[in-house]
Amino acid sequence: MRPLTPADPVRVGPHEVLARLGAGGMGEVLLVRTPADGLAALKVVRDELAHDPEFRARFAREVRTAQRVRGPFTPAVLSADPGAAVPWMATEYVPGPTLKEAVRENGPFPEDSLRVLALGLARALQAIHATGLMHRDLKPGNVLLSPRGPQVIDFGIARAVEGTVLTKTGQSFGTPSYTSPEQVIGKTVGPAADVFSLAGVVVYAATGQAPFGSGKAAELMARVVGGRADLHEVPENLRPLLGRCLAKDPAERPTADELVQLLSAEPLPSAAHGWLPPRVHQSIEAHHSDTRAAVDAAPPTAATGPGPEGPAGPGGTRPQGSDPAPLTPPPGGRGRTLLIAGAAALAVATMVGTVGLLAGSPWPEEGVAGGETDAPSTVAEDSESSGEHESPAAADDLSPVFNSGLFDVAFAPDGESVYVAGSGRLVQVDWETGEELASIATEPNNLTVGTDGTIVATYFNALSIWGPDLEITHDFRPPDRDSWNNPSLTDDGTRLSVSAVDDGGNPLVQVWNLETGEVEFEFAADDRSSDPVINADGTLLYTNMTTDERTEDGWDRRATVWDLTTEEVVVEFPNDDVPDVFEERESWPIMRYAEFHPTDPSVLAVKTSDSDLVLYDLSTGEVQRMEAPEPEQHLYEIHFSNDGSRLAASGTTAYEPHGGHVWDTATGELLTDEPVEVYSSLAFHPDGEVIVSLTPAPDNDRFIVLDGETFEIRHEFPG
Repeated sequence: MRPLTPADPVRVGPHEVLARLGAGGMGEVLLVRTPADGLAALKVVRDELAHDPEFRARFAREVRTAQRVRGPFTPAVLSADPGAAVPWMATEYVPGPTLKEAVRENGPFPEDSLRVLALGLARALQAIHATGLMHRDLKPGNVLLSPRGPQVIDFGIARAVEGTVLTKTGQSFGTPSYTSPEQVIGKTVGPAADVFSLAGVVVYAATGQAPFGSGKAAELMARVVGGRADLHEVPENLRPLLGRCLAKDPAERPTADELVQLLSAEPLPSAAHGWLPPRVHQSIEAHHSDTRAAVDAAPPTAATGPGPEGPAGPGGTRPQGSDPAPLTPPPGGRGRTLLIAGAAALAVATMVGTVGLLAGSPWPEEGVAGGETDAPSTVAEDSESSGEHESPAAADDLSPVFNSGLFDVAFAPDGESVYVAGSGRLVQVDWETGEELASIATEPNNLTVGTDGTIVATYFNALSIWGPDLEITHDFRPPDRDSWNNPSLTDDGTRLSVSAVDDGGNPLVQVWNLETGEVEFEFAADDRSSDPVINADGTLLYTNMTTDERTEDGWDRRATVWDLTTEEVVVEFPNDDVPDVFEERESWPIMRYAEFHPTDPSVLAVKTSDSDLVLYDLSTGEVQRMEAPEPEQHLYEIHFSNDGSRLAASGTTAYEPHGGHVWDTATGELLTDEPVEVYSSLAFHPDGEVIVSLTPAPDNDRFIVLDGETFEIRHEFPG
């Protein structure tokens, strides 16, 4: 970290510049204070790239994709403006050294640390590859170290820079020491290239040397293509796996998913002692100290946002006619920027980071140090016999919305609060205390909250939308439309699917462009229960009951997936892959409940019978069946966790209140032996820490907070 010079900008977009962190392939990296008074690492692109229209377009696409990457080992893309005079991108700030710095200053890592490093890198690649991205330049300098695990940076810009640089120079992209053979010789590059680079990074951490040595670029690339990696100083137990990852043939390398499975099965160091060598912890503390000094040296935070003349510094002006990428919190809403108001808060963050592991550690079965969590216990000692749980707030402090008639719930993107519809109102509530934070509107019939904080509520005669600041942005009331229902948002909050009824009583499905306020796509459905769902990137739309006709053989009921880019049908259900499964009640729609995967836009979870769920990959036709609960139980609405790793199905309607189940989407394994208290109105915390759910029975309305791992009740607020 270096202090600013008179030539450095004071502000970039809405961010206050505090210090210089360094430079990368894209340009300068700055430490900035965000409008929310947090910290971010902001990358400002090089001048020659800033003046390249092709780069700008590619960079904007890559940023939008990178914003969908979710995981504890990939610092979140917080905001960006590809249309600024000098394009920029702000990511979560990780106050720690790079792996390159740590090894250079402290020497190779021990085997236990290497295992955690490899597992964290594999999980990072899982998250990156799940969005359709590749890193393409994974190297020790692009891995930051923190107590919660390695943090892979600069994904999402590599392909944008590559497309511009390579077309002009004909050079191979990436760092020669860690580049895959297929990159060097110009063959098709897939996710396996990142696995090759991952192995090279681990070899460097183990030995202090790249796997193919050092030297001129041409010599290194020749060794990458035709030579053997030097693994003799790598711990013996790791050599076979790293050798597979460094295979010349991409088909012979394990995938990131396979690596996670293999490494998770091996012993890991105790979480109580952390995963990093002690001297690296000291380096992290030094980075915290430098950060504290930069924050303390900065003047008090000025009013956020541009003044009358526009923001100062790079990114302050956009070319005429260009539009900025929206300023958004990290996908999944984790709000993972290190929020530091001053030295005291930073000191606490440092202490927590060095004493134990933060949420999202590589240890699959352990939490913070000692395997314990610091979450308050809310279960009374005699709760097993009484069936009651302590609430963390007195009844007088609870939101009045809990009194009765709870209807719908959704997490705010930062995970600190939830929006609850009930008792005639839509309110924002602290999910840990039940305290009401804001009253927003009257009670809607449906509610959804986007990852950027957009709130959509449907009413009989209106479709109302609020921004993250709780200010209303749209209020649609067309005179020829009513009975609005089932809103579904894209990841960036720009497109919305919804069902409605026209003035002739005919059911409709619509897709709205919220930037223009216009309907982009519309068709007539055969039933008011069409339940449209749009996927994360706005390219696909699922609708149930697009046909609902009685034939000589019974009912012909079908669901349809549309390609919104061509407005053509992609697939109809049931089909040969997902057959029509017998339903007890003929009137209950086949495949009524569905949900798109949040990070893989081509994967759709569909309920195919009373107790059967499948994941259907629309790009390949592959079907993965979820393990059925025993004995068979009726399942209803489907909900993914924000990272797509879990799938929950509620086990109730207003007439049949019983618990639901949760699955591991990677394996299809049922994680709940018995039904747990997940009901039709439920939401996953952005981090998966907890699940909130509303009981449906009118005489037993409860707001329940379940632990995201054990599914035991942590808090509950009686109606």
